[in-house]
Amino acid sequence: MSNIIKKVAKQHGVSVKEVRKDIAEMIKVGMSSTDPEAIIFWSQFSGKAPTPEQFISALSKSVVAGT
Repeated sequence: MSNIIKKVAKQHGVSVKEVRKDIAEMIKVGMSSTDPEAIIFWSQFSGKAPTPEQFISALSKSVVAGT
């Protein structure tokens, strides 16, 4: 997963640290969503914020599964 983060950083001309920060912010916003589908997605993390790698992995599995 860190390769994905490095590629995103390179494509956007920012540091890996900046990409991680942005993902962490998106996670925080997502975890506070009241959307029923979002609640289901975030429930797999038992109320704890996932790492960027865990988030990317879960999101990609969700996309592949069509959920």
